[in-house]
Amino acid sequence: MTDFFSALELELHGAAERRPRAPVSVGQGVGALAVVALLASAVLLASAVLGGGGGGDTGELTGSRKPDPVGTVIPKSESPYETRALVVANGRAPVTGAWQIEVSRTRGEHATDGSVLWHAGYCLWLHVLDPPGPERDGRSGHCGAPRSLGFRKTPGFSRAQGLTQVRPPAEEVLVWGRVPDRAEMVVIRAPGRKRIAVVPEDGPETFPGRYYGIPVKPPMPGARINWLDSEGRPGSRGIALMPPIAR
Repeated sequence: MTDFFSALELELHGAAERRPRAPVSVGQGVGALAVVALLASAVLLASAVLGGGGGGDTGELTGSRKPDPVGTVIPKSESPYETRALVVANGRAPVTGAWQIEVSRTRGEHATDGSVLWHAGYCLWLHVLDPPGPERDGRSGHCGAPRSLGFRKTPGFSRAQGLTQVRPPAEEVLVWGRVPDRAEMVVIRAPGRKRIAVVPEDGPETFPGRYYGIPVKPPMPGARINWLDSEGRPGSRGIALMPPIAR
C-alpha cells in the first residue's frame, strides 16, 4: 500500500482552501511531553497534563472549536510532530470536549547511550483541542508502532488513556485507540458494572483502520477493553485499563 503521506501529497496543495487552523507551535506540543514509558512494542509518550481541572466549566468545554474532518492533512509547520500528520478520527466528550486522533511518522529515537527508545514507524496521537488551563497541552500518544498501530500481543488493536484532570478524583478519562477493520464494536467491561460499548469510526481511505474514543468516569476496578466482530465474538485477548479507571 502506498504510504499515506505520498498518497496525500496533492491534498496539501488544497490546504489553503480549508477552514483556518489555529497554529500550534513546536514548544506548545513538545514542551508538555514529560513521560516516556515502554508499552508493549510501542513507546507511550504521555503529556504531563492532558487538560481538565476540577473548576472548569463543562459548558465551555463542549463549546470548544470543532475538530478537523477525517482525512485532513496537518502540515508540519502547524504541528509539533516530526512530520506532517493525518486526522483519522474525531469526536466530542462531555468533559474533555472536542478531540481528534492524528497519525504521524517517526524516524525513531535513541537514548544518550545509543540504545533504541523506539524504532522508526508511526505515531498515534490524541489531540484534545481546548484543554482548560493556561499551561496545559492537549496531546499525548505512542510511537514506534507498526503501520497497524496495534500492540504486539493485540495486533491491530491499541488502547491509551487521556486524563482531563490531574488531581484526583478524575472527572473523565478518554480511552482511545485503533481496532482492526473488521471490528464492529469496542466494549469496556468491569465486574459488577454495566458495559460501555461504542461503534468505532472509519479512518480515511488513504490510511484504513477503525478508531475509537470512549469517555469513562472512574473508577471501574478490573475494567478491560476489547473489540467484537460482526458475530459478537471477542477480537483479541483484551487489554486491561490503567489507573485511575482500574485500581
